[in-house]
This record gives sequence, C-alpha cells and structure tokens, in this order.
Amino acid sequence: MTVSDAKTHRVRTAILIGLCVVMCVAASIRVFEYQIVDGAGYLKQAKSGTTTEIEVPAARGKIVDRNGVVLVDNAASYNIEFDFLAMEKENRLTLDNDATNKLIYTLIRLFEDLSEIWEDSLPVTLETPYEFLPDSDTEIARLKKKVGVNDYATAENCMEWLFQETGIKKYRDEDGNCTHCGEPYDSCTYEGYSEEYARKIAGVRYMMLSSDFSAYNTRYTFAKDVSASTVALLRELSDDLPGVTVSETSERVYLNGDVASNLLGNVTKIYDGEYETKYKDQFSDNPGKQYKLDDVVGRGGIEEAFEEELRGTRGTMTVTQNAQGDIIEVQESSAPIAGQTVQLTIDYALQKELQTIFAEYIDWYNSTSDKHSTNGAMVLLDAKTGGVLTSISYPYYDMETYLTDYKAVESAEGSPLNNLALSGLFRPGSTFKPIVAVAGLEEGYITPDTTFYCNGDYYTYYAPDWTPNCVGTRHKGGAYLDASTALYDSCNSFFYDLGRRMGVDLFNKYAEGFGLGVSTGIEVSNAEASSCLSHTDDPNWQAGNAIQAAIGQMNTQVTPLQMAVEAMTLANKGKRYQVHLLDSLLDESGNVVEEYEPSVLSEISMSESTYNEVSEGMNRLAESFPSPYQITDLEELGYEVYAKTGTPQVTSTRTHHCFIAYVLKDGEPEFAVSVLVYDGSTTQRLLRDIILAYDKATYPENYPEEESETEQAEEQSATESSTVSENAGN
Repeated sequence: MTVSDAKTHRVRTAILIGLCVVMCVAASIRVFEYQIVDGAGYLKQAKSGTTTEIEVPAARGKIVDRNGVVLVDNAASYNIEFDFLAMEKENRLTLDNDATNKLIYTLIRLFEDLSEIWEDSLPVTLETPYEFLPDSDTEIARLKKKVGVNDYATAENCMEWLFQETGIKKYRDEDGNCTHCGEPYDSCTYEGYSEEYARKIAGVRYMMLSSDFSAYNTRYTFAKDVSASTVALLRELSDDLPGVTVSETSERVYLNGDVASNLLGNVTKIYDGEYETKYKDQFSDNPGKQYKLDDVVGRGGIEEAFEEELRGTRGTMTVTQNAQGDIIEVQESSAPIAGQTVQLTIDYALQKELQTIFAEYIDWYNSTSDKHSTNGAMVLLDAKTGGVLTSISYPYYDMETYLTDYKAVESAEGSPLNNLALSGLFRPGSTFKPIVAVAGLEEGYITPDTTFYCNGDYYTYYAPDWTPNCVGTRHKGGAYLDASTALYDSCNSFFYDLGRRMGVDLFNKYAEGFGLGVSTGIEVSNAEASSCLSHTDDPNWQAGNAIQAAIGQMNTQVTPLQMAVEAMTLANKGKRYQVHLLDSLLDESGNVVEEYEPSVLSEISMSESTYNEVSEGMNRLAESFPSPYQITDLEELGYEVYAKTGTPQVTSTRTHHCFIAYVLKDGEPEFAVSVLVYDGSTTQRLLRDIILAYDKATYPENYPEEESETEQAEEQSATESSTVSENAGN
C-alpha cells in the first residue's frame, strides 16, 4: 500500500468514525426527546384506550344523643362485586356471555357450599314450569318492561328472553327450533346448565341488567354483608375468578334497642317510581351527592328529616386501561366525605329510664284496674329552648326486630309503629283549662278576685234543657270559686261559664298561642298535620258547644307534643319556643359545624297577675298529690312543680287520662312534660319519678343515695297497696 493509499484509508476511517459519533449523538438526542422531552405525550399514547371514573361510596352520618351517646352508626361489611373492566369481554363494551355465565355459576356453587346468599329479585319461581312469584306485582312489571314483552306475557316468555339475551341454556329461533342444535325446541336435549342453575344464573344476569351494569356503570353487587371467612377464601381464589372483587362498605346499625325507635326512622333503597319523581334532580349542584337508582334514603324520623345532612359525598377513582383492555393505572381523584353527625337534644339515659318507668306504670295499672290500657305517650321539653329531651310512645319496639321482622312489630298489640307522642291525636280534656283561664284574665272577662258560684253538681245556664255536670269533687255542696281554685278543683262549671261568655274564637286565639292545633316546628314531618281546635264552622257545631270546647272536649284534637308545648309556654309566661330535635351538626372529626339556636315562634300577652293566678292553682294541685307520689319534698332539690290533670272523654263510656306540668328550678323554667294513657287514671303518680329521673340524668350530684333493697321492697309494697286520691285526678 502506498503512502497515498494509507492516507486515504485513514481519512475514510476518520469520516466513518465521525459519522458513527454523529449518529450516536443523534440517536441519544432522539431517545432523550422520547423519554424526557416528549415522554409524557408518548406515555399518554401508550396508555390510550379507556379512562373510567369509578365512584367510591361515602359513609352516612351518625346519629347521637345530646351527650354523644351513639344511637345510629355504620358497621363495616363486605360486599362481593363484579368489576366490568376486569371481566372477559367480546369487545370493550360487551361481556362474553359464556365466560360471564361460567363465572356466575362457579360463584353460585361456591356460595351454596358456604351457606351464603346472593342478590336475586327475579320474580320467577326457581322450578319449571316457570311462574311469577305471588305478591310481586311491582317487580313483575319492572321485569316485563326490562325485557320488552307485553303486559300479558308469561313467566316462561320472560325467562325465554333472558336465556336468549344472556346465552344461558337453550332458546328458540324464529322457526321454533333450538339455536344451538337446530332441532325442534321442545325435543332439544341441549343443556348448557341444569334447569336449576340456568334459573339461578338468569337471576343474577337479570339483576345486572336492572342495575345497568356496563362499561359506563362498572360495578355490580353480587352479594352483601358476607362473612370474613368467605372474603378470605375468595381472595385466595381470585386468579380463578376474574372480575370478582371484594369491597368494604358500611351498613346502618341501630344501637338504641327499643329506646326512641319511633324517633329515629330507618333507611331503605329508593322505591320503584320514586327516583324520577323525587330524587333524580336533587343535589344537581353537587354530583357527589346526587342519587343513583340503587341508593338508600332515610325513611321517617331523624333519618328522613336530616337526609341532606346525613348523606355523604361520594369520591372517585380513575381507572386507565390500554388498548387491549388491561388496567394499567388506578388513581384516587377525590376522597369520599362522610355525612355529618346529627346530635340530638334527646337524652338517651333519661329516655331509657322513663321508658322503664312508664312501662312499669302501665303494667301496674293493668294489674290493679278492671280496665286495660294498651297505649300511652310522654314528652319532655327543655323549657329554656324547646329541645325535646324525651319522646315516648308506648308500646315500644326494638329497631333490630323491626328491621328483621317488620310484620311482627306492625301487628303487635297497641300498634307500636304509631308515634303517639308526636302524631297521636287526642282531646286534651281539663289540661285545656289553664288556657281558658289565661284568656279570661287577659281579656278582662274575669279578674283574680272574680268568683263564680258552682253548686258542685251541674251547670244550670241551659236548664232545664241541658245541664252538663261538674266533675270537681272538692266543692260538693256548692262554693264560690276564683280562677285559681277552679283550676285546683278542676271545676267544669267555672270554665263552662267563662267559655260561653268569651266565645270559642277568642279562647282559640290563645290556644294557638300556646301551641295547640298549630305546628310546633319540630323537624319530623307530619308530626301534627291533622291537629285542630273546635270551631263554629265545624259541621256538627251548635249553640252551646263552646262550653264543651272550653274544657278541652268537642272537636279539639291535639298531640301530646303540643300539650307539652302548652306547659312550656306557661312556664315562660306566654313565650313559645320552636320545638326541635337538632342540637348540633358535627363533621367526621366531631367538630361542630352548626349549632341550633332557640327560636321563639310566638308570644302571647300574660301579665304577672295572670301568671300568678294560673300558676297558683296548678301548684296547689301538684302539691296535693298524696304519698308516695308527693312532690313537696323536691323543693330541697330546688324544684317548684305546676300541674294540671285531665280526663278527656273518648266515648260516653270511655275516657283517657293525662296531665301536663312544668317545673322550675331555683325559680327559672327547667322542663315541661305531658303524659297521656289510654283508658287510664291517676297518671299524675308518675310526676315524682319523672322529676327524679330528670334530676339524676341532668344533675347527678343532686340525686339521693340509692336505697337499700329492704327500703325499695317496702316502698314497692306501699306503692302497690295505695291509690291516688280522686280529688287530684280531674
């Protein structure tokens, strides 16, 4: 090789090396652009396919009493779900029928071995020939609508459609042959599954269709609240069950037993037809709270009244799949927010104690009387705020029993599901008389010095055509009575005459001011929807009816809650607070979000002399209750007690018994109470126990030391052998 050739070779080698270097640098730059500069874009392309948002459920808020005692909570439970995104599919939007049915079949057999149950509301018998289940009209109509058959279609028609639509078992073609083998359908022996399991698989596929399980609604709940051992086994078998997932959710748990069950309500799924008319458009400004077809909602009581506050806000998770449908990324987009905790004014310990006291009274009454009482009610209000401390409707029912055996509770003696305290309607009887006394004094029809002569037997203004009786027993033989003494004696004739002279319209104005026949403002719906006073335009009205209305009879119908409001308004000298069950709203951490502020609904005129005249008569009555029900010694605890009893007539031979009372402590309004017992008498014997139970719950340091068992036995014996004087019972 010449020198010239060698030089040329070196130049070429250098050029080649240079070109290689340039190419490597260029390649490096390109790799850098791919990975660093344009990496996010190319990653996005790699992930291109489907991005799906999955909703994460939010816990419902708790319900607690005024002291934080939990009455309604949520307990963790495990649900078994199908995840559309992870199941075998024909394409991105369509499930593979054979794979899906096989998966359902495997899961059903496994659940049967484990004695677990799964969701199946297909209203068709499990055995052939298929028939619709009885008492399933609503679900049958839904099935027919879903499968697109006529109203007159049979269960066999519906099942045939389900089999065909979901690839289960055999089904007919247009010529009446089996589509699997081509033979006449009725003689075909092809069976993908046995009749039994074909029906069970069809039940699950129907539930999937009903819940719109799809690529756009990716979760379907196969079973709810399964055991931890089942969850563990399913997780072990997860590789053999593609698309089957375990989700942890919360179930509503009622911890109150039979305490205040009438107040709490419960939750159920949205009923047929409700979604479109009631729930679909709610919370349109907050998608996380918007209702879905299968959501649960509050029914009755607190659960319904505070549905908006108790309802949580769902979170979301974003699931990304590649073009092949594989899940390649899961991210939490927004965390779920639990509903607010509703703290009530109810005192759980006080309510529980008074329910026991009330039930024992009715048991005692039924065992010592020739009458039989099945029902009663008691309401305690905080006289300073209008907060409900206790609301009792007897008989009681256990919430868990109600949830598991509704019919047993519904059919029990006394119809325990009726909330008599808030919505039961009764004549108030003589507990109405303080209102008439206030009206007469304020309007000048009487003064504290005015007296009325009653002969102790009959009111003679309408004699001889009509002489209604006077029930006062302390002035038999005749006496001149002022308003205070007339209240103490419960003299009908005094209030007959006063009511006649005033007229029903005038004393009704005061009755409404005291909360009778009008809304109390309580949050629970329909609490006093049908309450009313007697009016001159009533169909049965005639001259002279005003005197019956003046003693709480005629057409007057009020609730025990309203009667307690009357007592509360008397305690506050005419100021009527709105009744409320809400004490405050708390966030998930227990911080106060909103606190209830007492609200005055109305205020009627009541001079000091009027108050003194009425309160004197009510205090004399309360202090007349004999041993062992006397309340005079409770002054040592700072209590002053004012009461009025009543015996409202139901029929010519039947009466209830009731009383209202308000209690001051150290001269200030403390609480108000009303009690009513069907076919009862001497309910005032409860008042002492009510005050002591209240004092123990509210001021435990004031409660007397527990008596010895001997002393308790002696008192019980004395209680059973004594009766309350009838003089205090009118």
